[in-house]
Amino acid sequence: MEAERARDDHDELRAAVTEVMGRIARGERAAVWELHDLAEPSLARMLRAEARRIEVRIGDEDIFDLTLDAAIDLGKLARSWQPDGAPPWVWARRRIAALVHDHIGTFADELDDTHLDLEAPTTVPATEDRRATLRSLARHHPAARRLDQRLNAVSDRDADIYLGVQAERAVGNRSPAVTIAVEHDLRPDAVRKVVQRTSQRLEQVA
Repeated sequence: MEAERARDDHDELRAAVTEVMGRIARGERAAVWELHDLAEPSLARMLRAEARRIEVRIGDEDIFDLTLDAAIDLGKLARSWQPDGAPPWVWARRRIAALVHDHIGTFADELDDTHLDLEAPTTVPATEDRRATLRSLARHHPAARRLDQRLNAVSDRDADIYLGVQAERAVGNRSPAVTIAVEHDLRPDAVRKVVQRTSQRLEQVA
């Protein structure tokens, strides 16, 4: 009985996904939100599994944001997906896994805290003070000075966002992109892209 119910649920989900992906392929963009409703549990499991594999922790809010990003990506691939094959999130699993790597950013070395000889702050500086705080530290600590110099290669806004995310992480915020997105009136995924772009730029400068 349980096996039959599981098969029925699986067949019902496959039919619903096939129908929604077909509508997206025909140009109904709004159907991507229906796809997200259907795929969210599977997407969340895949994203968490990839995060565990590379030994990082991602907060629940950021996981939800990543499931939205994944659904949008799947929608873009709707015309290429074959209904008689694997579910779209399995078919595009490498692309979904890449979202985790984009989220955490692996493109620049971390600021070496051992060179700063400072305790992590208990509160995060206000947005307008973060660069000033870094410049103050730069007068005494080589690592801070190097980071400040590298940030000259990006815009003030991107530097603020990058420093804000790093500061939130330093005080244990498990969803830093959400917090900084509110400050800058952006979506969390936009904040993550700024951090990724800034990290890439810092690596080039280095």
